[in-house]
Amino acid sequence: MQSWLAHILARPAPEAAPALLGAQVQCGVVRAYISEVEAYHGEEDLACHASKGQTPRNQMLYRQPGTVYCYLCYGVHVLWNIVCASEGVPAAVLIRGVLISHGVGVARRRRGGRQTPLARLSDGPGKVTQALGIGLRANGLHVDDAKCPFSLQPGPSIPTSNVSCGARVGVAYAGEHWASMPWRWRINNPETMLGGSA
Repeated sequence: MQSWLAHILARPAPEAAPALLGAQVQCGVVRAYISEVEAYHGEEDLACHASKGQTPRNQMLYRQPGTVYCYLCYGVHVLWNIVCASEGVPAAVLIRGVLISHGVGVARRRRGGRQTPLARLSDGPGKVTQALGIGLRANGLHVDDAKCPFSLQPGPSIPTSNVSCGARVGVAYAGEHWASMPWRWRINNPETMLGGSA
């Protein structure tokens, strides 16, 4: 694994997640910048899939940093996570949003040909995997695996003034403490990363 990525993914999820903002994702002809993330860390985190211990479904969360954890949400949307922290500690970063910089036409076709504004094309976790073409086959692969459908590269430095932090989405079931944990980060104006390249 590249040193910059290994350094980030060795951290607990609440530290790794914001550090991934701005990173470039290459997935075939589509390239994008990570613009929104959420952190899930440990069995004590009642919003984490590992809150009830290891199961066949969540076992990827316990693997080494850089492992891909993909699953179906509501039986419809594939959600994409990257495992972090250390092997045996269930922790991951959910990629909630990306901004497409290259291959916009391909991403639009994957999203059903929608002429959605670029900022809204992949601004939710289900939209992300659809636009990038990441499916359940990626589950359990490692970012270094030749079969991994994407690669990650460092992106531009994001000023903290352009990052918002708040509660995670859709985790009310975890109780007030964990549902209100400020473990979601997003770039306020992700279009600034394009620099006219789109």
